[in-house]
Parts: sequence; structure tokens; C-alpha cells
Amino acid sequence: MFYKFFFKYLIIYFIGFIYPIQNRSLANTILKCTGNIPDKSSCLIKASTYKLNVDRIDICQKDPFPSFRITPDYSGSNCINLFDIKKDSVKFSLSRNSKFNIPNIDNFSNTEGLYQYISMILKNEFIVSGKYTVAGKTYKTGTKGPRNIRIGNKNNDKPQKLTEKLTNWRGINNKDNPYCINGGTSSRCDLVYNGYKLTAIGLNNDFIETSGDKTKYIFYISNLQIPINLQKNSNGYLDIKPIKNLEVYGNGKTIKSISTAPFLFDSTFKEN
Repeated sequence: MFYKFFFKYLIIYFIGFIYPIQNRSLANTILKCTGNIPDKSSCLIKASTYKLNVDRIDICQKDPFPSFRITPDYSGSNCINLFDIKKDSVKFSLSRNSKFNIPNIDNFSNTEGLYQYISMILKNEFIVSGKYTVAGKTYKTGTKGPRNIRIGNKNNDKPQKLTEKLTNWRGINNKDNPYCINGGTSSRCDLVYNGYKLTAIGLNNDFIETSGDKTKYIFYISNLQIPINLQKNSNGYLDIKPIKNLEVYGNGKTIKSISTAPFLFDSTFKEN
């Protein structure tokens, strides 16, 4: 992939997203762009295109993928499945707000109680595009990577779609990732980003933890903002709203890259 050969000082940080390693102070909080060029730092913009394909979504009482496991444990973590591409036989892209009905818990065992986690299996492929206008110039994504920036008039052609993937959280030089707690491992990253606590783990075709070119999926788990207390008479749905951000990095004089920010979302349980 392009970053393996051309970007000596860059590391992969989230689903193949690229970030300068020297910016460790920004690992936890990235602010919205204000119309200026960031100076050896990043800021956030809303994506023009933001698409990721989801294979599975669950809510769980316990963490289904603790660090001592190499594959998720849904039954041992008292999980309820909300979507499974193998079972539902439909493709699903989390590109906008989506609602998932909570199944009647009478159909499951050991399901009454507090659900604190939401997990997803995502295809290892983010498709995004975006643009940022500053000082009379509009910087736009290109198809060949986050550093393939195109500059043009604000009203001319649209930003091109960019595809990003994960291969290794620690990059080709095996260095600590500033976005990951304790630097992360090649396959796993635990991080706190803009107030969200989340974990992302590379999986192969058999849904076993992996890294490198065999990474076909990303297992993603996050704490629910408000845990769901399900009882036998509970009836409702989970409303998921993706936060479609891109990170803009600059050197104080020009924009150097536009890349996908760590995947975040808001989730709310609503009673019917």
C-alpha cells in the first residue's frame, strides 16, 4: 500500500488512517477547524462522503473481546445481536442515522440486566471524501491517499473518494502509536479520543485477531454512553448516529493531508 513506501515519518493509526508521530499531545482531543491552517497539528471537518460497511452489531453486558482473547466471545459476554449480515442477508452501510430494534429478551437466556457495551464488525475499508477552504484556497481529497491533496476553486470539481485500510497499528517501523494507550499492538488499539473510549482490533476472514495484509475486518467495541437496562417488558430500539469527521493536518503554511478521523458514533436507546 502507498504509505508503506513513501511516508517514512508517518504511522498508521486507525483503520489505515495516517497521522504524524510527533503530535503526541493531540492524541486525546482534536478540535474543529476554525478556518485557519493548523500549525503542525490537526483539526476536524465534516466529511463530504463517509461510508463503511458493517457485518455485525451487538450489545453486551460484558466486554466481548478482552485483551486475553484472540476472537470475540458473544455468549460468554451475554450479548444480544442486533444485526448480522449472514443472518439478515442484506448489506448495510453505516453512512447515516440507523435504528436497530432490540429483540424480545424472552427469546434469549441470561439477558435481563445492564448492557454496557456495543460492538461492531466492520469491513476493513473506509470510503471518504472531504474539502477544507482556507486563505482563498480549497484543499480536497484525492484518490491516492491522505497526502494526495488537490487545490482548486471553492466552486469547481468535488473532492475525490479516498479508501483507507488498516494493516498495523504500530506502523512499518513498530513505533508506539500516539492514538493508542501504551502505544498499542500490531493488531489492537485501545484509545480515548475526544471523550470517547473505544477499542479496535484487526480480524482475519475467520474473525481471529490479526494484522498485516490478512486484516479483512475490524472488530470495534465502545462503551455505551448510557448503559441499557433491559427487563422482560423492555421494548425499544437503538438509534446509532455516526460522527463523520475527517482530520486536516497542516504545517502552518499549507494543508498537508486530509484523512479519516477515528470512527465515533452516538448511540441512544429509545422506548417504543
